[in-house]
Amino acid sequence: MSENLAQTPMNTAGPRSATPRNDLGPTLVDRIKQALPLAQYVSQFTELKPAGKGEMVGKCMQHEDNTASFHVNTEKQVYHCKGCGATGNVITLFGAMNDLAPSEAKITLGKQLGVFKERAIDTGEALLSNAARLYSDQLKRKANALAYLESRGLTHSTMERFGVGFCWGREYMELKPEQQNLAASAGLMRAETKKSWLAGRITFPVRDRSGRVVGFGGRLVPSDDYVAHGPKYMNTPETAYFKKSDLLYGLYESTQGIGRAGCAIVVEGYMDVLIQHQNGVDNTVAVMGAQSSENAFKQLWQVTKHIIFCLDGDTAGEKGALRSVMAAAPTMTDGCMISIATMPVGVDPDEYTLEHGAEAFKALCAQGVPLAKYLMAKRVEEFDLSAAEGRAGLIAAARAIGATFSGAPLVGEQLEEEARAICAAALVEAVLRKIELPQMLDQREVEMAAQMLTRLVPDVPRQSGRERIAQIRRQAIERRTANPR
Repeated sequence: MSENLAQTPMNTAGPRSATPRNDLGPTLVDRIKQALPLAQYVSQFTELKPAGKGEMVGKCMQHEDNTASFHVNTEKQVYHCKGCGATGNVITLFGAMNDLAPSEAKITLGKQLGVFKERAIDTGEALLSNAARLYSDQLKRKANALAYLESRGLTHSTMERFGVGFCWGREYMELKPEQQNLAASAGLMRAETKKSWLAGRITFPVRDRSGRVVGFGGRLVPSDDYVAHGPKYMNTPETAYFKKSDLLYGLYESTQGIGRAGCAIVVEGYMDVLIQHQNGVDNTVAVMGAQSSENAFKQLWQVTKHIIFCLDGDTAGEKGALRSVMAAAPTMTDGCMISIATMPVGVDPDEYTLEHGAEAFKALCAQGVPLAKYLMAKRVEEFDLSAAEGRAGLIAAARAIGATFSGAPLVGEQLEEEARAICAAALVEAVLRKIELPQMLDQREVEMAAQMLTRLVPDVPRQSGRERIAQIRRQAIERRTANPR
């Protein structure tokens, strides 16, 4: 009998009848507290020092704290900050650090710790979860798939952590008709052939933010004599569970890493995410396919204020990733920041890290160009900046792009400032070339001239970001008052 999901228990009876709590043993909250003591979790973010029996103190990570105002009671497993007034247990703090509602925080943390026991869940969700476990187990018996993954630098520990697996193709053929209908609706089986959707492929479970498996990505095994249906790379189809453009691969696994790093790194492939996490860059996520939607980035902005897009160095990769950058733009709010880091041509992020190390990859990302500067640099070639019309066109383009940042007017201002700076430099260059001055000067004389030019520019004190935002909003109110509809 071929291996399939018929041997895996499924919940088809609906919710169970109520059972007295005493018969169930420890609650989920109890199991979480036992698995992750509060002091252990707090120590990931701040240094704790003993302060008496059963008491530890440190600086609060939820506000600017110059004194040790964060108190942890190790016996009761609760905390209290005398500075900001925050109180709670490890679940409360996990939710606060990851911007999760209490119920979502409990389930998410419980799953991460392996103490969450699903009881009454949707049968489609159960089938997807069971499929992830089955595929993962099948990978152990697919030698060339394992060899390929190992050749890409993956360890077995990373494969297990992310649930990497293999789909043979016959997993659903012996299920009952009603279960096959579920498998088809969950994107696991082709209804017409009863063959698995990702037959012959290495599988990568895709989880939503709460940790539920909602679909899979797949890749053919190189040099495999098995002829599979479809292209080399494939995702499960769009279903009620799986909306590819609304998802970011690895977001569930990266949430804590993003919190620690203070930023999220966005790459393009599953392998890029796996290798980065394996090497300690655990704030890395990947877009699903050619473009992610605004909904995907709304989730990412909930856990960080800084997104670094790591683009491929070639033109095609750059254009594809830039579409995702612009999908993130409308969801930005003031205080958020996007940077663009570009890989060397022909080198993927996973290859770069394996060759140069995690610290080198982090350094490359840290050198990312601010979004306004990057976008304007990409538009420069479209205009003849030696002519007044070309300079006006670039400034108009900056304003048009800035209009997409409705929630972050400060970014629009930065775009226009960058465009004006480019135009000013182009104008000076055009004048200097016209009078052939560059031929008469050396580098030192040019630097001295630049310093003298600054004296001609009015000394306007720079505003802070907060002051600039307030000014923009006042101007908008004044315009609406002066021109009522």
